[in-house]
Amino acid sequence: MLRIIVTNLICFSCFYHPCIASVSEPNLDTFLDNGLRLIVYKDSRAPTAIQMTIVNVGSLDEVDGKSGVAHVLEHMMFKRTLNMAEGEFSRRISILGGRDNAFTSKEMTGYHQQVHKDSIKEVMKLEADRMRNLIIDKNDFEKEINVVLQERLLRTEDNPKGLAYEALLAQSFMASPVRRPIIGWRNDIENLTTGDALEWYKNWYVPNNITIIIAGDVDPEKILTWTRELYGDAKQNTLPKRKPQLEPSQKGQRRLSLKAPAKNKFIMKLWKAPTISSSSGPLEYSNKSARDVLALGVLSSLMSDVDTGILTEKLVRNNRKAINISSGSSWMSRGPGYFIIEATPASSVSLQELESEIDYEIKQILRDGVTDEKLQVLKRQAKAEQIFQRDSLMSKVREAAMLVAAGRPLKDSEDWLDLLSSLSSEDIRRVGNKVFDENNLTVLEFEPIDLVSSLN
Repeated sequence: MLRIIVTNLICFSCFYHPCIASVSEPNLDTFLDNGLRLIVYKDSRAPTAIQMTIVNVGSLDEVDGKSGVAHVLEHMMFKRTLNMAEGEFSRRISILGGRDNAFTSKEMTGYHQQVHKDSIKEVMKLEADRMRNLIIDKNDFEKEINVVLQERLLRTEDNPKGLAYEALLAQSFMASPVRRPIIGWRNDIENLTTGDALEWYKNWYVPNNITIIIAGDVDPEKILTWTRELYGDAKQNTLPKRKPQLEPSQKGQRRLSLKAPAKNKFIMKLWKAPTISSSSGPLEYSNKSARDVLALGVLSSLMSDVDTGILTEKLVRNNRKAINISSGSSWMSRGPGYFIIEATPASSVSLQELESEIDYEIKQILRDGVTDEKLQVLKRQAKAEQIFQRDSLMSKVREAAMLVAAGRPLKDSEDWLDLLSSLSSEDIRRVGNKVFDENNLTVLEFEPIDLVSSLN
């Protein structure tokens, strides 16, 4: 299974797989006159429907001093509107027998509901109401700031892996907003105001920055009619200019040490890596950046797949140098990409020893390459995973959302398979030698301290 980082979604794992889940051609893909995009997939295998509303804005669009505003606004969307009292949105979804949630990522903010197909129109009405009529009450806002701070405490400050991941990105990237945590820095969150949230809502939550994706046992033409009724008179707005914040080339290896209460020590190694974006061009054989991205996904599986990964086999199962090893790469982003290896050493093994073992095995992989037989196994696994993904409406919708947020055509998900078929062992070797450069590396060593000692 190919392992890909999904830009650190607040509500999901940092590691997402696979990179080539299937999104077949939609039954409907159109724009309203005000710029709102509607995508509909008809799937009649079960009497259910999913709506995901994507606002094409995330933490990449924040500025220094206001980190976390995208995520805080996501929380406020569950409060009150001109037509609904506090908490009424989720209560109504529950009454319909549905479920709902939301997420904030570096690229986008998403809101999704799953209900019986007969309730999809009502859900669309509820979503349209808060997209157009949100009220940001001061008392609600102050309460929710405390909720977000508690979330940050649980997910990051009291979570060794979350804390380390945040520190690693902050050390690896100097100029790009990728360096800022999606949830925001604590001081920034504490100083956010209702004015900040309202400005974010007015600037970005406009029809020409929204995509609605609906999948399930639905009539696409009815969905289009209802969308026009609910959003057709909404006024588009000129979006704030997204200023390029380019990351300068790294000139040498960076290292940092981190200590916090925890049970186990671990190491993280991050290299800058290519991604696919709106400017990357068609996914075809000649697209070198796309081949590089896909080759990195294959390389990740080659290294750390639970069953067949070389690092897993040699360092975890055979030599018992590590308790676990994982790897992944960002693959589609408006910002810069990266490849991460994370490993926890056995109790008798130092971080330095484990790092040396990992470096040695990487050099061996790059020297020897991947056999044709092994490459075919990896390709078959990836293609099988695509088939499995077709059974999940939510997987289809999420993948479509990622493509939309990155400015990519929906057909990319099918084109990945053609590109995968053409991938060679030389592609794996070439991209590995390019990415795994010491001058492009940031290493984090995490050492645990016991809680009693940390309190003294």
